[in-house]
Amino acid sequence: MTPVFRGLILATLMAVPGLATAASGATTLPAEASVPARLTLLPLNGPVGRENPFYRGYRPTFVFAGSKAEVMCAIDLPGGEERVAPGQTVDVLLRCAEAATVDATAPTFIFREGGRKVGEGELKLTH
Repeated sequence: MTPVFRGLILATLMAVPGLATAASGATTLPAEASVPARLTLLPLNGPVGRENPFYRGYRPTFVFAGSKAEVMCAIDLPGGEERVAPGQTVDVLLRCAEAATVDATAPTFIFREGGRKVGEGELKLTH
């Protein structure tokens, strides 16, 4: 394989959304594994955010960086925390109903409720 041909293949892979990310550091979160994360519940602002708090056991839909797939995950709150108010940032554990692919180099996510973005955060992956 010539260097030019190798370069064309690499350029083609980089042009396909999601493919380069997956090739450069994707990791899979096993289903039902507890994964530490830090998240922020966004306050209501137009088409984004939430007006009311959520409570222990909340199960929104997550979209992780490097993937377009939506995965339902339960949010386990720490210690005696019972709720998270809009605008609040907390450390939590996520338990996804099915395996999820995440870009380990940028392990960020958004979470949705009924198609509306209500929060965002980052996984605390150990390397």
